[in-house]
Amino acid sequence: MNTPTGYKQRLASELSAMATHPAPVTATRAPARRLRVPFTIAAVATAAVAAAVVVPTLSGSGSSPAYAVTQRSDGSVALDLNRAEGLPGLQQQLKKLGLPAVVLEGDENCATGKPPLAPGAEGRYPMTYTNTKPFKGIIDPDLIRDGETLLIVADFRDDDSVLSVSYRLVSKVPTCSEPWIGGGPDATL
Repeated sequence: MNTPTGYKQRLASELSAMATHPAPVTATRAPARRLRVPFTIAAVATAAVAAAVVVPTLSGSGSSPAYAVTQRSDGSVALDLNRAEGLPGLQQQLKKLGLPAVVLEGDENCATGKPPLAPGAEGRYPMTYTNTKPFKGIIDPDLIRDGETLLIVADFRDDDSVLSVSYRLVSKVPTCSEPWIGGGPDATL
């Protein structure tokens, strides 16, 4: 093959020039990596999360919700009670979840006093406290036996914030209860 000499010299000069004076490097963006999740899996996951979390409307104060209820993947139920106005909604959500639980506001003048413990309930703690101000707790439904109801009694300060939350397992649900009915070592706030 016969290549013209001028072409070889010109090519050699251009290559030499490029080697000694490289062209400016322009910043290029690496292509974005996309996580491809089939739509049906993402939709099911979103629906499951939406079904497990109950977010009530905010109170007039515009701060945190008066209550929240979350069913966790292990079957337990997380409660968050911030103000007295959340009691009716909290009771309604527990009922929707099928939990045998009743929420009452403590009443110093309740003639019933402390309702009696369900037989065999001594030493079982179906509710634990994760935070006491504001109140946050976890209910373990497996610790509530047939014929028992988890009675949750909340007491509030003058500004409607939670003062104490206590509980006990009862056989018969009273119409009222005095505050602080027992239920765990750190139930007083």
